[in-house]
Amino acid sequence: MQVDPERLGVVIADVSGKGVPASLIMAICRSVLRAEAARNPSPADVFRKVNRQLYPDIKEDMFISMAYLILNHQRDGVTLARAGHDAPLLYKRQSQTVTPVKPPGMVVGIDSGNVFDRLTTDFAVPLERDDCLVLYTDGVTETLNAEGDEFGVDRMMQSVRASATNGAQAIVKRIIEDVRDFTGSVPQNDDITLIAIRKT
Repeated sequence: MQVDPERLGVVIADVSGKGVPASLIMAICRSVLRAEAARNPSPADVFRKVNRQLYPDIKEDMFISMAYLILNHQRDGVTLARAGHDAPLLYKRQSQTVTPVKPPGMVVGIDSGNVFDRLTTDFAVPLERDDCLVLYTDGVTETLNAEGDEFGVDRMMQSVRASATNGAQAIVKRIIEDVRDFTGSVPQNDDITLIAIRKT
């Protein structure tokens, strides 16, 4: 989403549970997040406001994990906050390494605000030319093969490392191909969302 002329916001989220209740909570979350993001430059502060508004409406057995980053066209890097979501993967072209980016934070909906507010912080991620950042849901890493093994973060990092020199689209394509090869004929048991960003 376009936050303002210089800044672009990118959000990935996953709600626990399935069906209509989960869909409704996600729809409310999306609306609140869009409204708050339009007037707030801090991803962490946006999460704090989202949590405070959603907490009274979320059942005890539900929560939302999210990661939200802001790309500033005038600066080299992004500002990231994480609300209990899977750690984004950072590919550094110069060293050809892939590392998880793990700012602190807890999921939305399980705390009224005091602990959530304290744990959720903005985290600066410097990006140089051809560096990549990959956001994903646990449908990727928790995919099972016929033996009951998970695809896991390590395999995903290998997929990113093997494809990142060819750009963001190549990363997404490679991860999907590697997940399919890994699972074989086992049916997909969770949805998969992938976002890859490359600094140009």
